[in-house]
Amino acid sequence: MSKSGHESQEVRTLREQIRGAVDPSGQHFALIEAVESSPELPEWLASVKEGLAEQWAQLGGLSAEYRRLLHAMEEALGVLVPRGWAPFHMDTNAVIQAVLLVRAGRGDDADELLADQWEGEGSWRTKQVFSRVSVMAAGEGQPDYHALFKERARLILKAKEHHGAGRYDASIPLIQNQMEGIVMDVAADKKFFTQAATYKADLVDPLQLIGVEACLATLQKILGEGVSQTQTAGSLSRHGVAHGRELAYDTRVNSAKYWSVLHALVQWARPLAQQEAMRLRKEREAAAAGSEGTDVHGRRLDNREFRDTKAMLRKLLTSAMGWHASKGHMRRDLVGGVYTAGDFIKAGLPADPRIETRVSSDGKVIWFWRPTASGWVLGASIGISEKGFDEWLYSGPTAPNECPREAPEVWGQSFSTPADWTS
Repeated sequence: MSKSGHESQEVRTLREQIRGAVDPSGQHFALIEAVESSPELPEWLASVKEGLAEQWAQLGGLSAEYRRLLHAMEEALGVLVPRGWAPFHMDTNAVIQAVLLVRAGRGDDADELLADQWEGEGSWRTKQVFSRVSVMAAGEGQPDYHALFKERARLILKAKEHHGAGRYDASIPLIQNQMEGIVMDVAADKKFFTQAATYKADLVDPLQLIGVEACLATLQKILGEGVSQTQTAGSLSRHGVAHGRELAYDTRVNSAKYWSVLHALVQWARPLAQQEAMRLRKEREAAAAGSEGTDVHGRRLDNREFRDTKAMLRKLLTSAMGWHASKGHMRRDLVGGVYTAGDFIKAGLPADPRIETRVSSDGKVIWFWRPTASGWVLGASIGISEKGFDEWLYSGPTAPNECPREAPEVWGQSFSTPADWTS
């Protein structure tokens, strides 16, 4: 985000930040204000469509609920974030009760209530963090980059075990380290725990609730505060923990707070990890462009467009099966009739992907193929049989014009998987 973007964000109230995240276009609030200003639908508008007045009245009830939820978000961020909590991924009623406890001057009770969310019956939340980190950057054919997150997940699992066993002296440093590492991996080596603006990662994303200035960026300041002398204050400062300046950090509440922040940080980081994996994939593909070689598994090195092509061909097979199940025959115009330019662009392919379709003379087999950027052709086919269905996958230098059942020398046996169709 640009400097001017930061400045405009800094002057926005908490309410404005939340509204900007949940309703960027302002359409929802415009509708709410219209309903609230005119609870009864104007007569001229009611005549436009039968039942519109009833729908308008229902919107009136929903508008009150919408404002209540927004107020609850505002309270949670305004009251709990300054205490070191990322108030997401927890039971809504527990969060609301915690806010009330803090308002009543019972902040310690609020912290204990929220800490309960991360152990016992709530331990699934720590497992969810592990699971989400373990699949970060997957699906882009970048096993080395993805493997880094699998290793992080392994350490997060250890932190989960430590937390469950009450070893908060061990769980907190592990979480802190993985938070810093995750941020550095997706933010071009910028850091979470630093006070130096030059090296600090920008966590502000006004279009995400976790990314508003009052959430992750505020927690970044709180957890990144320095400790100038040795103390037993029980602070959340990573500096104090790492440098032996905070001697009472190892509490259940502090560990739970760090779990809540890690969970939110993973939500922020996942799309960035995917973007980085995609960048690495495109970089690798560009470097291999024109190569006729294969890797140790027999897969072509020049595999530009392979991933997106295979995904689209599989989607076509699924649609073909669904169409046959409901109509009793294969639809020949799935490409162009059902899937059009917008679908192909969304799938990462050109508006005209040059996907060819063939159907066997008996109407029981349909196959598709597409030449990729290198000219190499990928194909996929589905065939109805007495026992159910058969599937064929193709990878070769020329188009597979023949029906798979009639040309096994071209397609191979049904359900066999060519190397280029693996991972």
